[in-house]
Amino acid sequence: MHFYEIDAEMTNAKTDATMEEQMSYPINLRRMLEGFYYENESGIVFISAMSGMKLSMGAIARDTVWLGKSLPAFFEAVKLECRDITVEETTFKTIRKLLCLSSRQEYIHDSEEVLDQFGLGELAGLSYLSYIEYILPEPERKTALLKKAKNLLCAGRLLPELDRIYQPAAEKIYGHPVHYFVQSDSDYVCDSIYEILLAALYANGRLTNRRYSVASLNEDRCREKEITALYEVFTGGAIIIKLGDKYTDGMDPEARLLSAIFGSKDDDDKNTEIFWLDRVCRVALEFRDKVLTIFCLPRTSERVKAKMKEQLGIMTLVELTEDYMPIGIAKAFLRRIASDREIPMDKSLCESIEGELKTFSSSELLRVFDTWHSRRLKTVYYPQYASFSSSGQSAINSMYSGNAFDELRELIGLDEAKTIIKQAVDYFQAQKLFRDRGLYDNRPTMHMTFTGSPGTAKTTVAKLFARIMREKGLLSVGKLFEVGRSDLVGKYVGWTAQKVEGKFREAMGSVLFIDEAHSLIDDRECMYGDEAINTIVAEMENRREDLVVIFAGYTEKMEEFLRRNPGLRSRIAFHVPFADYTPGELMQILELIAAKQTMTLDENVKDKVLPIISTASREPDFGNGRFMRNLFERARMKQAGRLLKMDIDSVTADQVKQLIPDDFETPATTRMSKQRIGFL
Repeated sequence: MHFYEIDAEMTNAKTDATMEEQMSYPINLRRMLEGFYYENESGIVFISAMSGMKLSMGAIARDTVWLGKSLPAFFEAVKLECRDITVEETTFKTIRKLLCLSSRQEYIHDSEEVLDQFGLGELAGLSYLSYIEYILPEPERKTALLKKAKNLLCAGRLLPELDRIYQPAAEKIYGHPVHYFVQSDSDYVCDSIYEILLAALYANGRLTNRRYSVASLNEDRCREKEITALYEVFTGGAIIIKLGDKYTDGMDPEARLLSAIFGSKDDDDKNTEIFWLDRVCRVALEFRDKVLTIFCLPRTSERVKAKMKEQLGIMTLVELTEDYMPIGIAKAFLRRIASDREIPMDKSLCESIEGELKTFSSSELLRVFDTWHSRRLKTVYYPQYASFSSSGQSAINSMYSGNAFDELRELIGLDEAKTIIKQAVDYFQAQKLFRDRGLYDNRPTMHMTFTGSPGTAKTTVAKLFARIMREKGLLSVGKLFEVGRSDLVGKYVGWTAQKVEGKFREAMGSVLFIDEAHSLIDDRECMYGDEAINTIVAEMENRREDLVVIFAGYTEKMEEFLRRNPGLRSRIAFHVPFADYTPGELMQILELIAAKQTMTLDENVKDKVLPIISTASREPDFGNGRFMRNLFERARMKQAGRLLKMDIDSVTADQVKQLIPDDFETPATTRMSKQRIGFL
């Protein structure tokens, strides 16, 4: 669909007309329009307003050639002679305003009727579909677009696509051979990439109008017919679907997107719940030859992207993202950003990325620049605000209020693990102190292994360790990012390295906890696992300045894992063993679990539970603390059944809160494991 705003100056009025004649001219024009309401299926031209000899008009057309033929016919039909006629492409919002004004002035009968005639009425009255319209500027030369792509550090994939766009079609048939995925964690980078794309596509006739929309759909309440109406309006143009804007709160973007868009696998009503991106994909597929669709996603959204590809069917998607550049080019990029924004820079900007043997993306460098500039504003230009923390830093400080060391000490058992953790933190703190005083500047490796049986609190201790490192100023963020084999190993050759690098970038300033790390060597021939381990070793070295990797797993299997790569063991500073809990410690854990849920244990429960623990602990892969939580939950369920058999009116609050020995029983799996298995 094409929308135009038209301005002209009328010339067929008498220059010596009286005031009365000039005032009567619009009335006479309306009378002529009453006999001619120029419209057909291909488009409409209408008068919106008149001021003296100035004429304001609008037009809706289904193709680009209709208006050129129809505008002269309109002027002739209503006996208008005009000069200085200007025709500008405009937005749907503007055309609606012109139609409403025309209706009020009685040049057309009903603006809503016109919108319905072209299938635009649905979009005009929407409440659950928000979008912003833009008009592309005049086309730039190819050389200018290529320069922009290079300066953006996106040349690796964007330049080849620009070359393909500028190659002429074998035969001129309108349609979109490809659509796009644009991936970046920076809105600026995403916006710049699709603006370069759209400019090149319009310059080469791949788009027939300059209008495009950045759409934001409000999930479940947005109906498919509303999305269809949006695509109908932008026929000949482009629609940008941005998925990253509201997922920037520090949570894993992959998990947030999957949860928000496709829902949980445990949804009870998943047969009736239709998620909004499914609808967008269906409509984008339907309009694939009429409207160009560009999906903008965070860089770590591989699972979301794979799900979308399933929905998009026969559409071909070109994937565009940032390059990763060495430190020399990264510094030049920072200097260019400062120059473009006319911000004086000093050596501290480039020094902020030194000392790390890694590459940088443009979105990472933009965050570096913004952090540096914010700090400079408060400390150099407005020092009266130097003591104030950013809102993000304040949130982090609030998140980690309290003493994580005290919480670690209060954990039941784990004496050896606690001792080594304290030694490790003391060592890292001492090295930081020496470095701050200029005694030496080498950064010690901080990576660790946690080895032990299931349920021995390895993840809990890792979370506390991350907080301790944050409280001591040894890590800048101090969160725990927990990953497993599926988060690191890709389906195809080459994917694994990208996934590993993405997780390391995501965990910068925090602790990357690789649970059951030994599973990386469990695949046949270990091809993908070895690729993951090799990449992990390289990333551990490159990002040692502000990241700790903790490998967790079973003791025997972890030894085999460490032997897998010669450089792996040498990069691990501390090996933390997690011993199995004693029966007494497990009983304390049960009491603690009960207390946290405001439950009490009968004094005879201990005599019933200790033999259960003794039997279960002899089983392979005994769950330790996890076993005790499961035992407690089963006791709660048995208590519920016991109480329901009683006279409900006679049940007291103390009885509801208390577990008795009969509520605890040996788990079925433990009893069954004693049976001999064989042929009968």
